[in-house]
Amino acid sequence: MRRTLANGCLVLLMIPAALLAYFWFTVWHTGHENDRRRQDALDSLLDQAHEAADRTTDALTRSGDTGTDALTGVVWKHTRSPVITYDEERRAFTAVAARAAMVEQESVLLAIGPDMVKRCFTYTYVRRPGPGWTSKVTEQDAEVCGGSSWIGDRARIAQEEMEGMEEREAARLTRAGLQQALDPAARPGGEKWADVRSVVREERTVVAVVLLRYPDRYRSPSSPPSRSRSRSRSQGDGAAPVEQCYRLTRFLGLQGVGKPVTAVPVTAC
Repeated sequence: MRRTLANGCLVLLMIPAALLAYFWFTVWHTGHENDRRRQDALDSLLDQAHEAADRTTDALTRSGDTGTDALTGVVWKHTRSPVITYDEERRAFTAVAARAAMVEQESVLLAIGPDMVKRCFTYTYVRRPGPGWTSKVTEQDAEVCGGSSWIGDRARIAQEEMEGMEEREAARLTRAGLQQALDPAARPGGEKWADVRSVVREERTVVAVVLLRYPDRYRSPSSPPSRSRSRSRSQGDGAAPVEQCYRLTRFLGLQGVGKPVTAVPVTAC
């Protein structure tokens, strides 16, 4: 009787131990699988960055353009980098952009949504002797892309504001009208981040040049300087502000056909 009871107790103890071991293995396997998926996504982002750099290099070589604004447009088209700078002495473009991907995660008990992974890259394009270009992709810390991503968001806001200005209100499609739409009073919750430098209205288009600035209060002490002009300016501590000039083009009379406003970075305002 004692032996039977002992065996029964042993079996009863083995059942929760087996369940616990199975649960532990399931948790370990799920975490391992999620880590694998996350790493695969990160590797894919790196591959995409190199592919974008190769496409941009080919496009720069084929373009035949020599103007910095035209070449900036080529870099932006293939990298979608919100901040693109040009160094006249090195004859080099540097683009800063974050890439992101959603990763579906497995769960054990509670359902969890997809996880977003990000990588920050700088793309450097240097003109070789002759018409050819070379490229280099460098991964950076996430905070390096903070200003670039912020400026990209503000460029979309400026684009939306210009789209929202009715064509019949011709008086608003001016430098003062667009500046008023982008001022903190019109969009509460922050300091002034846009400086409308010019607005030129032609027969079927309105072209605005706007300087977008990343507020200094958002910059960490380790954030690197970035500039939208070809030459640096003295800032006392040697760091230039994170800023970028954008050309916003409003196409009139589209009546729902095509994109009414385009936003493209340019070298200088």
